[in-house]
Amino acid sequence: MIFYDLDSLENAQCIDNKYLLTAAVASRARSLSEQKGRTLEEENEKFISLTLEEFDRGLITVTLESEPADGGKGQEKAPHGAMEN
Repeated sequence: MIFYDLDSLENAQCIDNKYLLTAAVASRARSLSEQKGRTLEEENEKFISLTLEEFDRGLITVTLESEPADGGKGQEKAPHGAMEN
């Protein structure tokens, strides 16, 4: 099992929030697991390990987008993230 330093992953992704990084990693791992016909059992590797390796190598980046402060309707909206690979 390979251990990854979340602080270094945060710095590499320019994210200062472990929650957002964890959510992005979980989202990517889930999308990998849902791809039809994809199995990792032969390689004995888990989707979460593959995802962390992708983030560590810079193959996946997270971009944070935020709505205008008034959201167009006078309400503030929380920023949301998108992953690119």
